[in-house]
Amino acid sequence: MGENGLDGHATEHDKATTSKNHTETNTNEENREMAKQKGKADTVPFHKLFSFADYTDILLMIAGTIGGIRNGMALPLMMLLIGKMINAFGNNQHSSDITAIVSKVSLNFVYLAVGSGVAAFLQVSCWMITGERQAARG
Repeated sequence: MGENGLDGHATEHDKATTSKNHTETNTNEENREMAKQKGKADTVPFHKLFSFADYTDILLMIAGTIGGIRNGMALPLMMLLIGKMINAFGNNQHSSDITAIVSKVSLNFVYLAVGSGVAAFLQVSCWMITGERQAARG
């Protein structure tokens, strides 16, 4: 039983493994400390965040922000359209032209989806382009 260390005595393999694990732990702790120190040196103040932006980048950021605002407005507008859809079904239960009324409200959903898609594309593409342009200059 002494060969595999089950008798309570540590074998040479156990001692080597323990020493290796202790060395790896020290190395990991040192790496974390170095990363913390390095992270402090790499931070940029907020007022210098867009210091590499030129006139074109400012226009792209404005267009991207407008696209983001319009994209964000899509969800509240959809809630209003859902309310109109429910009212269209509720107010016209006995009407023969319920299909036409519901179709008009459904068409608004299509317009909202297209507008939201264009706004989302504008938001992402403008911010991505201006970010790449500024990073290339930095």
